[in-house]
Order: sequence, then structure tokens, then C-alpha cells
Amino acid sequence: MHAQTEYLIGMDLGTSSIKAMLCDSDGNLITKGSTSTTLINPAKSRVEIDPEQYFLEFTELVNFLVSKVDNAEEIKAICLSGATGNTLLINEVGNPLGNAISWLDTRTIEEGQDPWPHLDKEHIYYKNGWPYFGTFPLAHLGWLKKNQPETWVKAKRFAMLHDFIFHKLCGDWVMDHSKATTFYLQDQVAKKWNPELLDSLGIHEDQLPRLCESGEPCGALIEEARKITGLTSNTQVVTGSFDHPSAARGTGVFNEGDMLISAGTSWVVFTPIREREIGLSENMLIDPFLSPNGCWGAIFALTAVGEKLENLLSKIIPNPNKDVLYEEFNQLAMEAEPGAGETFINLLNQTEIEYEGIARSSSPQNVCRALMEGIVFQTSQRVKRVAELTGNNTGKLIFTGGPTKSKIWSTILADVLNREISIPINGEYAGAMGAVNLGGIGCGIYKDEQSGFEMLKQEVRVIAPDAGRSKKYEEIQTRFFEQTIKLSN
Repeated sequence: MHAQTEYLIGMDLGTSSIKAMLCDSDGNLITKGSTSTTLINPAKSRVEIDPEQYFLEFTELVNFLVSKVDNAEEIKAICLSGATGNTLLINEVGNPLGNAISWLDTRTIEEGQDPWPHLDKEHIYYKNGWPYFGTFPLAHLGWLKKNQPETWVKAKRFAMLHDFIFHKLCGDWVMDHSKATTFYLQDQVAKKWNPELLDSLGIHEDQLPRLCESGEPCGALIEEARKITGLTSNTQVVTGSFDHPSAARGTGVFNEGDMLISAGTSWVVFTPIREREIGLSENMLIDPFLSPNGCWGAIFALTAVGEKLENLLSKIIPNPNKDVLYEEFNQLAMEAEPGAGETFINLLNQTEIEYEGIARSSSPQNVCRALMEGIVFQTSQRVKRVAELTGNNTGKLIFTGGPTKSKIWSTILADVLNREISIPINGEYAGAMGAVNLGGIGCGIYKDEQSGFEMLKQEVRVIAPDAGRSKKYEEIQTRFFEQTIKLSN
């Protein structure tokens, strides 16, 4: 029992939006909210974020949450999780030397030059846990050093956007091991900066944030932050994690065999694994998660598959209103039978010309169902591969994201996987709920992630597979891969 009510704020700091939840320590949701952020496109292929504008948008949302409690001193922690990979150079007084380069920015790819040709990318992957991407901080840093040498020389600190927010709140430069994975400069197993890589880049360790665990308190709010946010010195600033492992903490995905499927612009599967090498062997993204005492986190994605789907839908269901578009999409898919009349659309392996040709020669009903089934088949293939490697396919399966609103799509997923799937009532806020969990750990309210989840556990909707349809989908899925691979070749 608590002498007084204790509140926790969890923030999911995304690139295009910020989501937040305010809960009491007994797990009751007080309020939730979200706000859009401002992306800047100064030139073709460039996407940047003004750090001060982002902080303003962040603080406006925090103020909204604080206004929902009678006494701000009862808010014990604010924890920041979310999508990272937005790179900043910082001057000697802690101010940004320009905008953050977003992970959505493709300048390094469009220019067609590897900014670090001398680096062993495979070795970096082994050490850090993420394959090299030309749109993440390591590539950004190379581009900045080459194209803005005067700014590079002025930089006294190299960081990401989240680190800047932490500094604005508590005056310290910190980066948890989960987010540091997206920065590439960390030795993930040793949990320290990689000295060999820093030497290659010409960066000193004292120019980087302090590395720490997720759920670690890093100080109370400084006076200026208290004035801006409405929070008090009683509130601890606590480190979070990358967005998907934070969502796993918010939905109870802790053990090998459990899986979290987050559906949106990309479909992303997060699964705990005991052996880091299993994820490395499949070229998956590896997160420290609960290691060394628990599982690592492994991530794979159907990149941009939702964006491709929406582009194709707009051509067969012309409608400027996105909500109406998806209502029609779901209704049409429900009117088709499993297998969509042998209409197979593979948005990842077929070319745009190929799948648009298939769409023109099929009924709208079959096209809509084929799109749903194709994405689920691709997801299922990866889910089954992980189960083969770990020998475990009996854990919980959590489904979050926009497609959970579609009864037919969720049913297809359950039938194809032949497993029950659970859809949390606040699934789109799973990352923020994970941050609430970590915030409770950081201020001493929860012992660990499992006990925090038990207090914060949300209502879920469970969808069971149909045995007959699951059997039928085994045959349909085989023909899907045979046909779409044949076409793409």
C-alpha cells in the first residue's frame, strides 16, 4: 500500500509522432495522448528534425499529462523510449550544431558513396548487433565528416535526438544500451563504447553520452525543465529503450517463444532469444533487452510493406480519405475466400509492375484479400524460421498496430500461424506502456519488468485459429511462394 498516489509517465518518442501514457503505480491508466512532430525536408532525399522544436512538442504533451493530476509532486518518474537513429552534433555549451539527420533521410544512399569504405561492416554487425544501414547514425556521421568538415571540427559531442531530450531534462548526457545499438559505436556484449571503432572514426569516448541500462534513473529534473514541463524535483528522469523492446515490456513479451508483431508502415516482429548467435546467423537486428540474465531481443521487418500496400490500394480503391479507404479494403477482403481465387501478391519479392499487373487482372475483392494474405505469409515464414532455430513455438503472440482494427486481417494471421493471437486494448501505446514499466523500475516502485507488467497488464482481445482454415492455408501458402518466386525470377 502507498501512503499517497504515485504516478508514472511513459513516453514513446517517435520520428513523426510522440505517444505518452500516465498511469498510477497500481496499473490504472489515468490518461494517454499523442502529438505529431515536425519533419523538415530541406532538399530531395533529406529529412531533418529541429531539436528545439521537437523538445517543444515533447513538453507540450508532458504538460497535458501533468494537468491530469492534482499534485505534480506525486509523479515519480518520466521515462523515454522510442525510435532512434536521428543524429546530432553538439557544441561545447550543449547546443545542437544544426538539425538532427533523421533515419528517414536517404542522402547517403542517393549519393551512392560509402562514407566509411575502410570499415569492416560485418565485424561492426557482430560487435554492435545491427547490420549496417546507409540511413542510420554511422552513415550520417561519415557524411557529416566528409561534407561538413567545419561543423565536424566544432563538434564537442556526438549524440542522437533522444540524448538531447535527456540533457534538456536532467542536465546529463546519457544513452541506454538499447538505443546505443542504433548508434553503432557500442560493443553490445561488453556494454561499452567500441574503442577500435572510435579510433577509426576519430571520435573520443568523452565526446559520447554515458552508457547505462534501460530503467536506470539519471537524476531529477533541472530547474528550467521543471518550469517548462510542470513537473517537480520529485520526478526522476529514467532511461527507456528502443521502441520495439519497449513495446515488448509493455505487452509481456519476455520469454523465448513469445512474439510481438507490430504492423504499420513496416511489419516488425520482435522475439526474445536465449542465444545472441541465433539472431546474428539470420542477419536480424539484435537488442540487449533482458540480457545477460534474460533473453536478448531479435527483430526482423517487412520493410515498407504497409506503404507499398497503401500505394496499390489507392489505385484500385480511389478515395482521398484514408479511413474510408481502409474500411472498403476490409469489407472487400471479407467478401473473398481464403486463397483469393489463386490471386497471389508478394509486395517484397515481386516488382511493382508485376503486382500491379496482377491487381488489374483480378477482382477488387480478391486483390484486397491477396494483399492481406501475402503480408501474413511473409510474416509467417519468418516466425516459423525463428521457431525452428529456437525449438519453441508455444509462447504468447501479441499483435499491435493499425491492422489489428481489421477483424479479417487478424483472423487471417491467427489461421495462417495456427496460433492464438492477443490484441491489447491500447496496443498502439505499447511502447509508452513499456516506458511506464521501466520508469517504475527506475524509481523503485517495481522490482523488475515482469512485476511491473503484472501491475500494468492491459485487457486483451484473443483470436483463436480455425482448424479447417489453418489446414487449408498450409497448401495456399506453399503455392503462394512457388508462384511469386517464379514470377519475380
